[in-house]
Amino acid sequence: MKVYIYPTYTPSRDKSGNLYIKYFHDAFHHDRFFSVKNRLWQIGITSLFFNLDADVFVIQWVDLIPFKKFGKIQFVIFLILIKLLSCIKSKRIVWILHNKHAHNGKSKLVDYGMNFIAKYAYCVVTHSDEGVTFFNERYPQYKGKCHYIPHPVYSIDTIQPSEKQWDYIIWGGISRRKRIVEFLNFAKESSYFDDKKILICGNCSDKRYDEEIKKLLWDNVTYINRFVADAELRDLICKSGCILFTYNVDSLLSSGALIYSLNFCKPIIGPNSGNFYDLKGIVSCYDGFEDIPSLTTIDNTELIRKYIIDNTWAQFPDKLRTIIDI
Repeated sequence: MKVYIYPTYTPSRDKSGNLYIKYFHDAFHHDRFFSVKNRLWQIGITSLFFNLDADVFVIQWVDLIPFKKFGKIQFVIFLILIKLLSCIKSKRIVWILHNKHAHNGKSKLVDYGMNFIAKYAYCVVTHSDEGVTFFNERYPQYKGKCHYIPHPVYSIDTIQPSEKQWDYIIWGGISRRKRIVEFLNFAKESSYFDDKKILICGNCSDKRYDEEIKKLLWDNVTYINRFVADAELRDLICKSGCILFTYNVDSLLSSGALIYSLNFCKPIIGPNSGNFYDLKGIVSCYDGFEDIPSLTTIDNTELIRKYIIDNTWAQFPDKLRTIIDI
């Protein structure tokens, strides 16, 4: 069964460090049932036209297409090609639904594109139970198309801790949707954090936001504003007592950073939403920052090991094949 996957992982372009799409491609490349067809992947969504012989078309991050180079042109081509595929009855379009809308704000163009692919997709896959609820409420006329497959893990290994240097680590690309400023404002006024050491690490490309963060720092907060390579990131997480996520949940359905964090078998605190909510027992969830001091850290090691066993990338193609019934 031939499968086309958009987008293709390109290390020269993708500087985020997120290997999700690489592992996605690798899983299908190594699967005995599927063969990946991605001719002329360098030309973005237009490459779909050169892979019409595929049987299954997996489309991801529709919400990002309008914001790419020549995004509006690519978006029009995307609409035309999805419509073309829908006329070829033997083809099956799979939409991987990652976000409720673009992280950088709502867009009528994005809303239209998501409505469009919701209509023409054979099925929709999301990595949180909330994603299914969101889809059914947003597109009730297509209820039943959306299915939940837990986000696969990035590694099957568990990582041993080092001597603790920080009580909390907040890691990953830093933008306003991460609510770093809001958290620091809260922590500065909370006596609970008076003696807690906090590490914030990740690249912040928004200079104004970077300045806002710097103005709120105090002695117990370490702020590293740069891309942190995997080996260093592992070391920093190993030296932290708890992994903290401060996301704005407005666009959130699932977090790959949460899944990456599992292998460290550390206490994890995150918002009561998306796949954080799905992993209750592994994650201690808050409704507001004021809940954090009262959250008890739990031994989540056995639940993490079970999640790792049940949700490897090698299993993902079979899980998808069951949904698309081929």
